[in-house]
Amino acid sequence: MLTAIRFFAAFWVFAFHFWSWFGVPSVGIWRAAGSGARDVDLFFVLSGFVIFHVYGQRATGRAFGFGQFMWRRIARVYPLHMAMMLVWLVMLLGLAAFGFALGRQVNLWDVIATALLIQSWHVTDGLILNGVAWSVSAEMTAYLAFGVLMVFCREPPGWRFWLVALVVSSAVAHAVARSQGYAGFMHPTWQFGGLRILPSFALGVLTRLAADHVGTRPAAWIGLAALAGLFFAVQDPNADYVLLPLFAALILAAARLSPLLARAPGVGVLVYLGEISYSTYMVHALILLLYANIGQRLFGFWDSIPKTIHASVVFAIIIAASAFSYHVIEQPARRWLNRQWTRRFAAGSAGEAAR
Repeated sequence: MLTAIRFFAAFWVFAFHFWSWFGVPSVGIWRAAGSGARDVDLFFVLSGFVIFHVYGQRATGRAFGFGQFMWRRIARVYPLHMAMMLVWLVMLLGLAAFGFALGRQVNLWDVIATALLIQSWHVTDGLILNGVAWSVSAEMTAYLAFGVLMVFCREPPGWRFWLVALVVSSAVAHAVARSQGYAGFMHPTWQFGGLRILPSFALGVLTRLAADHVGTRPAAWIGLAALAGLFFAVQDPNADYVLLPLFAALILAAARLSPLLARAPGVGVLVYLGEISYSTYMVHALILLLYANIGQRLFGFWDSIPKTIHASVVFAIIIAASAFSYHVIEQPARRWLNRQWTRRFAAGSAGEAAR
Protein backbone atom coordinates (compact mmCIF):
# COMPACT_ATOMS: atom_id res chain seq x y z
CA MET A 1 0.00 0.00 0.00
CA LEU A 2 2.94 2.33 0.46
CA THR A 3 3.57 2.07 -3.27
CA ALA A 4 -0.06 2.91 -3.97
CA ILE A 5 0.27 6.08 -1.89
CA ARG A 6 2.85 7.31 -4.39
CA PHE A 7 0.20 7.26 -7.11
CA PHE A 8 -2.21 9.37 -5.08
CA ALA A 9 0.60 11.81 -4.29
CA ALA A 10 1.50 12.14 -7.98
CA PHE A 11 -2.17 12.56 -8.92
CA TRP A 12 -2.63 15.32 -6.34
CA VAL A 13 0.37 17.23 -7.72
CA PHE A 14 -1.10 16.86 -11.23
CA ALA A 15 -4.46 18.13 -9.96
CA PHE A 16 -2.76 21.18 -8.47
CA HIS A 17 -0.98 22.05 -11.70
CA PHE A 18 -4.11 21.49 -13.78
CA TRP A 19 -6.15 23.62 -11.35
CA SER A 20 -3.65 26.46 -11.36
CA TRP A 21 -2.65 26.43 -15.03
CA PHE A 22 -6.18 25.98 -16.42
CA GLY A 23 -7.79 28.46 -14.04
CA VAL A 24 -10.29 26.03 -12.55
CA PRO A 25 -12.59 27.56 -9.89
CA SER A 26 -12.06 26.18 -6.37
CA VAL A 27 -15.48 24.55 -6.10
CA GLY A 28 -16.64 20.97 -5.64
CA ILE A 29 -13.95 18.35 -6.08
CA TRP A 30 -11.48 21.04 -7.15
CA ARG A 31 -11.37 22.58 -3.66
CA ALA A 32 -8.71 20.04 -2.69
CA ALA A 33 -6.51 20.77 -5.71
CA GLY A 34 -5.19 24.06 -4.35
CA SER A 35 -3.26 22.34 -1.56
CA GLY A 36 -1.71 19.85 -3.99
CA ALA A 37 1.55 21.78 -4.03
CA ARG A 38 2.13 20.55 -0.50
CA ASP A 39 1.64 16.95 -1.58
CA VAL A 40 5.31 16.82 -2.56
CA ASP A 41 5.92 16.62 1.19
CA LEU A 42 3.97 13.35 1.26
CA PHE A 43 6.67 11.99 -1.07
CA PHE A 44 9.31 13.37 1.31
CA VAL A 45 7.81 11.75 4.43
CA LEU A 46 7.42 8.49 2.53
CA SER A 47 11.07 8.66 1.42
CA GLY A 48 12.24 8.95 5.01
CA PHE A 49 10.07 6.00 5.99
CA VAL A 50 11.24 3.74 3.16
CA ILE A 51 14.93 4.69 3.24
CA PHE A 52 15.16 4.05 6.97
CA HIS A 53 13.20 0.80 6.61
CA VAL A 54 15.67 -0.49 4.01
CA TYR A 55 18.94 1.04 5.22
CA GLY A 56 18.46 2.41 8.72
CA GLN A 57 19.22 -0.75 10.64
CA ARG A 58 22.31 -1.71 8.66
CA ALA A 59 25.89 -1.52 9.87
CA THR A 60 27.31 1.98 10.01
CA GLY A 61 30.75 3.37 9.24
CA ARG A 62 32.68 1.89 6.33
CA ALA A 63 30.47 -1.20 6.48
CA PHE A 64 27.46 0.90 5.46
CA GLY A 65 28.44 0.98 1.80
CA PHE A 66 27.97 4.66 1.03
CA GLY A 67 29.01 4.30 -2.61
CA GLN A 68 26.51 1.56 -3.35
CA PHE A 69 23.75 3.41 -1.50
CA MET A 70 24.22 6.60 -3.51
CA TRP A 71 24.69 4.69 -6.76
CA ARG A 72 21.34 2.96 -6.27
CA ARG A 73 19.66 6.27 -5.45
CA ILE A 74 21.14 7.83 -8.61
CA ALA A 75 20.11 4.80 -10.67
CA ARG A 76 16.58 5.24 -9.35
CA VAL A 77 16.04 8.88 -10.25
CA TYR A 78 18.73 10.11 -12.64
CA PRO A 79 18.04 8.41 -16.00
CA LEU A 80 14.48 9.70 -16.33
CA HIS A 81 15.50 13.05 -14.90
CA MET A 82 18.16 13.46 -17.59
CA ALA A 83 15.82 12.24 -20.32
CA MET A 84 13.17 14.79 -19.36
CA MET A 85 15.74 17.55 -18.98
CA LEU A 86 16.96 16.91 -22.53
CA VAL A 87 13.39 16.81 -23.90
CA TRP A 88 12.64 20.17 -22.28
CA LEU A 89 15.94 21.63 -23.45
CA VAL A 90 15.40 20.58 -27.07
CA MET A 91 11.82 21.88 -26.99
CA LEU A 92 12.77 25.26 -25.52
CA LEU A 93 15.72 25.72 -27.88
CA GLY A 94 13.52 24.76 -30.80
CA LEU A 95 10.84 27.26 -29.80
CA ALA A 96 13.47 29.96 -29.33
CA ALA A 97 14.81 29.29 -32.83
CA PHE A 98 11.34 30.02 -34.23
CA GLY A 99 10.90 33.13 -32.12
CA PHE A 100 8.77 31.65 -29.36
CA ALA A 101 9.60 31.59 -25.65
CA LEU A 102 8.05 29.89 -22.61
CA GLY A 103 9.14 32.16 -19.77
CA ARG A 104 12.75 33.24 -19.67
CA GLN A 105 15.43 31.77 -21.90
CA VAL A 106 17.47 28.84 -20.59
CA ASN A 107 21.17 29.49 -20.10
CA LEU A 108 24.18 27.20 -19.69
CA TRP A 109 24.14 27.44 -15.89
CA ASP A 110 20.50 26.28 -15.85
CA VAL A 111 21.56 23.13 -17.68
CA ILE A 112 24.54 22.53 -15.39
CA ALA A 113 22.54 23.08 -12.20
CA THR A 114 19.78 20.77 -13.41
CA ALA A 115 22.22 18.09 -14.53
CA LEU A 116 23.95 18.22 -11.13
CA LEU A 117 20.58 18.16 -9.32
CA ILE A 118 21.39 21.23 -7.24
CA GLN A 119 18.50 23.37 -8.52
CA SER A 120 16.69 23.24 -5.16
CA TRP A 121 19.43 25.32 -3.48
CA HIS A 122 18.69 28.82 -4.77
CA VAL A 123 21.35 28.61 -7.48
CA THR A 124 18.98 29.60 -10.30
CA ASP A 125 16.36 32.34 -10.51
CA GLY A 126 13.31 30.14 -10.92
CA LEU A 127 12.01 26.72 -11.90
CA ILE A 128 13.84 25.84 -15.08
CA LEU A 129 13.68 23.07 -17.69
CA ASN A 130 11.49 20.35 -16.13
CA GLY A 131 10.58 22.54 -13.17
CA VAL A 132 9.07 19.74 -11.06
CA ALA A 133 12.54 18.16 -10.86
CA TRP A 134 13.41 20.56 -8.04
CA SER A 135 11.96 17.90 -5.72
CA VAL A 136 14.32 15.29 -7.20
CA SER A 137 17.17 17.62 -6.28
CA ALA A 138 15.74 17.84 -2.76
CA GLU A 139 15.49 14.05 -2.56
CA MET A 140 19.15 13.72 -3.50
CA THR A 141 20.00 16.16 -0.71
CA ALA A 142 18.22 13.94 1.81
CA TYR A 143 19.85 10.78 0.44
CA LEU A 144 23.29 12.35 0.65
CA ALA A 145 22.68 13.59 4.21
CA PHE A 146 21.40 10.17 5.29
CA GLY A 147 24.33 8.35 3.71
CA VAL A 148 26.91 10.64 5.29
CA LEU A 149 25.16 10.28 8.65
CA MET A 150 25.31 6.49 8.48
CA VAL A 151 29.01 6.59 7.59
CA PHE A 152 29.94 8.80 10.53
CA CYS A 153 27.76 7.13 13.17
CA ARG A 154 29.03 4.26 15.30
CA GLU A 155 25.56 2.71 15.36
CA PRO A 156 22.25 3.46 13.61
CA PRO A 157 20.73 6.65 15.08
CA GLY A 158 17.67 6.05 17.26
CA TRP A 159 14.45 7.95 17.84
CA ARG A 160 16.08 10.59 20.08
CA PHE A 161 18.45 11.62 17.31
CA TRP A 162 15.67 11.78 14.72
CA LEU A 163 13.41 13.75 17.04
CA VAL A 164 16.17 16.33 17.53
CA ALA A 165 16.79 16.30 13.76
CA LEU A 166 13.10 16.97 13.15
CA VAL A 167 12.97 19.90 15.58
CA VAL A 168 16.25 21.51 14.47
CA SER A 169 15.68 21.07 10.74
CA SER A 170 12.11 22.40 11.08
CA ALA A 171 13.33 25.51 12.90
CA VAL A 172 16.11 26.19 10.38
CA ALA A 173 13.96 25.47 7.33
CA HIS A 174 11.12 27.62 8.68
CA ALA A 175 13.46 30.54 9.39
CA VAL A 176 15.00 30.36 5.92
CA ALA A 177 11.57 30.09 4.27
CA ARG A 178 10.34 33.13 6.17
CA SER A 179 13.43 35.07 5.10
CA GLN A 180 12.45 34.33 1.50
CA GLY A 181 8.91 35.61 2.03
CA TYR A 182 7.15 32.27 2.40
CA ALA A 183 4.65 31.31 5.10
CA GLY A 184 6.68 28.24 6.09
CA PHE A 185 9.11 25.59 4.88
CA MET A 186 6.46 23.65 2.91
CA HIS A 187 6.37 26.37 0.24
CA PRO A 188 9.87 26.93 -1.23
CA THR A 189 10.84 25.01 -4.37
CA TRP A 190 13.92 26.35 -6.15
CA GLN A 191 14.47 28.71 -3.21
CA PHE A 192 15.96 26.25 -0.70
CA GLY A 193 13.67 23.35 -1.46
CA GLY A 194 16.67 21.27 -0.42
CA LEU A 195 15.97 22.38 3.16
CA ARG A 196 12.25 21.73 2.80
CA ILE A 197 12.71 17.97 2.59
CA LEU A 198 14.78 17.54 5.75
CA PRO A 199 11.99 17.90 8.40
CA SER A 200 9.64 15.72 6.34
CA PHE A 201 12.35 13.08 5.84
CA ALA A 202 13.07 13.02 9.60
CA LEU A 203 9.34 12.71 10.28
CA GLY A 204 9.23 9.74 7.92
CA VAL A 205 12.04 8.04 9.84
CA LEU A 206 10.23 8.61 13.15
CA THR A 207 7.08 7.20 11.59
CA ARG A 208 8.98 4.05 10.64
CA LEU A 209 10.33 3.72 14.18
CA ALA A 210 6.81 4.16 15.59
CA ALA A 211 5.30 1.60 13.20
CA ASP A 212 6.96 -1.27 15.06
CA HIS A 213 4.88 -0.43 18.13
CA VAL A 214 1.45 -0.09 16.48
CA GLY A 215 -0.86 -3.05 15.96
CA THR A 216 -3.14 -3.53 12.99
CA ARG A 217 -6.34 -2.49 14.78
CA PRO A 218 -4.92 0.81 16.10
CA ALA A 219 -3.35 1.34 12.66
CA ALA A 220 -6.79 1.06 11.05
CA TRP A 221 -8.19 3.73 13.37
CA ILE A 222 -5.14 5.92 12.77
CA GLY A 223 -5.64 5.56 9.02
CA LEU A 224 -9.33 6.47 9.21
CA ALA A 225 -8.52 9.49 11.39
CA ALA A 226 -5.80 10.57 8.92
CA LEU A 227 -8.17 10.32 5.96
CA ALA A 228 -10.84 12.28 7.80
CA GLY A 229 -8.30 14.91 8.81
CA LEU A 230 -6.98 15.20 5.25
CA PHE A 231 -10.51 15.57 3.88
CA PHE A 232 -11.05 18.69 5.95
CA ALA A 233 -7.47 20.02 5.81
CA VAL A 234 -7.19 20.03 2.01
CA GLN A 235 -10.25 22.25 1.69
CA ASP A 236 -7.89 25.08 2.56
CA PRO A 237 -5.51 25.81 -0.37
CA ASN A 238 -3.05 27.34 2.10
CA ALA A 239 -2.87 24.26 4.32
CA ASP A 240 0.71 23.37 5.18
CA TYR A 241 2.08 22.21 8.54
CA VAL A 242 -1.17 20.56 9.62
CA LEU A 243 -0.73 18.15 6.71
CA LEU A 244 2.55 16.65 7.92
CA PRO A 245 1.23 14.61 10.89
CA LEU A 246 -1.69 13.51 8.71
CA PHE A 247 0.74 12.30 6.02
CA ALA A 248 2.75 10.44 8.66
CA ALA A 249 -0.37 8.82 10.11
CA LEU A 250 -1.56 7.73 6.67
CA ILE A 251 1.82 6.18 5.85
CA LEU A 252 1.98 4.38 9.19
CA ALA A 253 -1.50 2.93 8.69
CA ALA A 254 -0.74 1.85 5.12
CA ALA A 255 2.47 0.12 6.20
CA ARG A 256 0.84 -1.80 9.05
CA LEU A 257 -2.26 -2.74 7.03
CA SER A 258 -0.48 -3.72 3.81
CA PRO A 259 -0.59 -7.50 4.52
CA LEU A 260 -4.35 -7.31 5.09
CA LEU A 261 -5.06 -5.16 2.04
CA ALA A 262 -2.69 -6.84 -0.40
CA ARG A 263 -5.43 -9.02 -1.92
CA ALA A 264 -8.23 -6.46 -1.87
CA PRO A 265 -9.88 -5.80 -5.26
CA GLY A 266 -8.07 -3.15 -7.29
CA VAL A 267 -4.98 -3.02 -5.11
CA GLY A 268 -2.84 -4.57 -7.85
CA VAL A 269 -3.77 -1.74 -10.22
CA LEU A 270 -3.04 0.88 -7.57
CA VAL A 271 0.34 -0.70 -6.83
CA TYR A 272 1.25 -0.63 -10.53
CA LEU A 273 0.19 3.01 -10.77
CA GLY A 274 2.38 3.63 -7.72
CA GLU A 275 5.31 1.93 -9.42
CA ILE A 276 5.06 4.25 -12.42
CA SER A 277 4.30 7.32 -10.26
CA TYR A 278 7.83 8.74 -10.57
CA SER A 279 7.33 8.77 -14.32
CA THR A 280 3.88 10.29 -13.81
CA TYR A 281 5.39 13.06 -11.73
CA MET A 282 8.23 13.72 -14.15
CA VAL A 283 6.24 13.79 -17.41
CA HIS A 284 3.01 15.45 -16.32
CA ALA A 285 4.12 19.09 -16.56
CA LEU A 286 5.33 18.71 -20.15
CA ILE A 287 2.17 16.92 -21.26
CA LEU A 288 -0.04 19.50 -19.53
CA LEU A 289 1.82 22.27 -21.33
CA LEU A 290 1.55 20.60 -24.74
CA TYR A 291 -2.07 19.63 -24.21
CA ALA A 292 -3.14 23.17 -23.34
CA ASN A 293 -1.20 24.93 -26.11
CA ILE A 294 -1.73 22.50 -28.99
CA GLY A 295 -5.38 21.75 -28.23
CA GLN A 296 -6.33 25.41 -28.03
CA ARG A 297 -4.80 26.08 -31.43
CA LEU A 298 -6.34 23.05 -33.16
CA PHE A 299 -9.90 23.09 -31.87
CA GLY A 300 -12.15 26.13 -31.85
CA PHE A 301 -14.53 24.53 -29.34
CA TRP A 302 -11.67 23.90 -26.86
CA ASP A 303 -12.84 26.38 -24.23
CA SER A 304 -16.40 25.04 -24.25
CA ILE A 305 -15.28 21.61 -23.01
CA PRO A 306 -15.80 21.21 -19.23
CA LYS A 307 -12.56 21.40 -17.27
CA THR A 308 -13.24 18.03 -15.63
CA ILE A 309 -13.36 16.41 -19.09
CA HIS A 310 -10.06 18.06 -19.99
CA ALA A 311 -8.54 16.82 -16.74
CA SER A 312 -9.70 13.25 -17.35
CA VAL A 313 -8.40 13.16 -20.92
CA VAL A 314 -5.02 14.69 -20.19
CA PHE A 315 -4.49 12.49 -17.13
CA ALA A 316 -5.21 9.40 -19.23
CA ILE A 317 -2.56 10.61 -21.68
CA ILE A 318 -0.15 11.18 -18.79
CA ILE A 319 -0.69 7.65 -17.45
CA ALA A 320 -0.04 6.18 -20.91
CA ALA A 321 3.14 8.25 -21.23
CA SER A 322 4.16 7.25 -17.71
CA ALA A 323 3.83 3.56 -18.49
CA PHE A 324 5.90 4.07 -21.64
CA SER A 325 8.68 6.01 -19.89
CA TYR A 326 8.72 3.57 -16.98
CA HIS A 327 9.15 0.48 -19.15
CA VAL A 328 11.34 2.03 -21.87
CA ILE A 329 13.54 4.46 -19.90
CA GLU A 330 13.24 4.33 -16.13
CA GLN A 331 13.24 0.60 -15.39
CA PRO A 332 15.77 -0.59 -18.03
CA ALA A 333 18.21 2.23 -17.18
CA ARG A 334 17.97 1.52 -13.45
CA ARG A 335 18.61 -2.18 -13.97
CA TRP A 336 21.54 -1.50 -16.29
CA LEU A 337 23.17 0.93 -13.87
CA ASN A 338 22.72 -1.41 -10.92
CA ARG A 339 24.27 -4.24 -12.96
CA GLN A 340 27.29 -2.05 -13.63
CA TRP A 341 27.82 -1.60 -9.91
CA THR A 342 27.42 -5.32 -9.28
CA ARG A 343 29.94 -6.17 -12.00
CA ARG A 344 32.38 -3.60 -10.67
CA PHE A 345 32.04 -4.99 -7.15
CA ALA A 346 32.44 -8.57 -8.39
CA ALA A 347 35.53 -7.59 -10.42
CA GLY A 348 37.01 -5.84 -7.39
CA SER A 349 36.40 -8.86 -5.17
CA ALA A 350 37.99 -11.17 -7.73
CA GLY A 351 41.03 -8.90 -7.91
CA GLU A 352 41.42 -8.90 -4.15
CA ALA A 353 41.19 -12.68 -4.05
CA ALA A 354 43.88 -13.01 -6.74
CA ARG A 355 46.43 -10.97 -4.78
